[in-house]
Amino acid sequence: MKTFKIYTLGCKVNQYESQALAEQLLSQGLIRARGPADLYVINTCTVTRKADTKCRDAVKKARKQNPRAFIAAIGCLAQHNADFLKKCGVDLTVPQDEKHKLIDIIFKKDQAGKTDIWDLKINSFFYQRAFLKIQDGCDNFCSFCKIPYLRGKPSTRPRDQVLKEAERLSLKHKEIVLCGVNIGFYGKDDHRQGSFSSLVRDILDLPGLGRLRISSISPLHVDQDLINLFSHPKLCPHLHLPFQSGDDRILARMNKKCRTEIYEQVVSRARTLNPDLAVSCDLMVGFPGEDDLSFEITSAFLEKIRPMRMHLFSFSPREKTGFEGLVLKNVKQVKKRYLTLKSLALQWAEEYACRFKGKTLDLIAEQKKTGFVTGYTENYLPVRVPDQDISLGDLLKVKIDRVKKGKVYARKITLNGQGNEARIKIVDSL
Repeated sequence: MKTFKIYTLGCKVNQYESQALAEQLLSQGLIRARGPADLYVINTCTVTRKADTKCRDAVKKARKQNPRAFIAAIGCLAQHNADFLKKCGVDLTVPQDEKHKLIDIIFKKDQAGKTDIWDLKINSFFYQRAFLKIQDGCDNFCSFCKIPYLRGKPSTRPRDQVLKEAERLSLKHKEIVLCGVNIGFYGKDDHRQGSFSSLVRDILDLPGLGRLRISSISPLHVDQDLINLFSHPKLCPHLHLPFQSGDDRILARMNKKCRTEIYEQVVSRARTLNPDLAVSCDLMVGFPGEDDLSFEITSAFLEKIRPMRMHLFSFSPREKTGFEGLVLKNVKQVKKRYLTLKSLALQWAEEYACRFKGKTLDLIAEQKKTGFVTGYTENYLPVRVPDQDISLGDLLKVKIDRVKKGKVYARKITLNGQGNEARIKIVDSL
């Protein structure tokens, strides 16, 4: 084998683990393939039926590119349904709890030194903002989710490993995003590592850190210590909370430990500290038992919160959850509710973005599109800036000029010694 490709499905944790495996393959002398590869690694997801289908399609795509390639499938679907993947044409399946041994398995090396998932480490990330995995596993057993059966109980990454990796990543990346299966469980299984909020504080103290972002976290784990840290200039003022529903009856059926009162309290405390703090959320539509009244209650709850971004998805029956054999009868109604919430999401996103017209924010240049550089500000606004010799990865000051049809446009500015906008000629291609 001389070349490899990795296809990654699913969450930030999978993306982190794929990067770690890529670094291991590179250390073995393999190179990333631009065309067909000798080795394909499919890092699978099985959170929804659609995810299963995408995994199958990734296998087919790899086999079509090179019929003689060696294809290995790892991750959650490999843990849950290896037979399905083998029928799709995979040569090797490695379950989630042995993912860190993949390279040794492929190259038939001694695995004695591989102890756990924390053997997967990275020195850089394939994107401008670097993901840093600090935690794995979950034991909440929400009734729509089978991840606890696949990734096991909560597992905390040793604090010294996290801090050392944060230092390494800060040398190449202006933003670090903390991720895990349920990051609020950090320290739950190993109290010696301390709490999640204390870990965040320690990372913020690193001298080389650009800025730090917290990925999805349950409101149950957002304590006052964590909220207070949002006054730190290096912590991105952004909370992503997995609401799933705004109706307590549905939340109970979901076996969620949170109720809407807790959601509202966390958002209220965070916005008391910083009224402009971005609040985004996950929201599921069509969970069994959701009726018109439940949807109205959820809509009213969201009207109070007015999240600046919503990740919407429809309920998908999953094995081991108690709903695996369910056939949804109200598909049209679910689609209608989905479209209603999507419309509200667009409205609230534009409303939030418009607050920042004329204001200066910090942007990390992440991608180049025709005439523009795009990236996220500290408060998670996706912004377009005219490309004026901006290098990807740069952290720059931008002034928000306008918001049009959900798109946010800004221009790069330079501040003088007094912190005011310097008078420079700017070519505005908007």
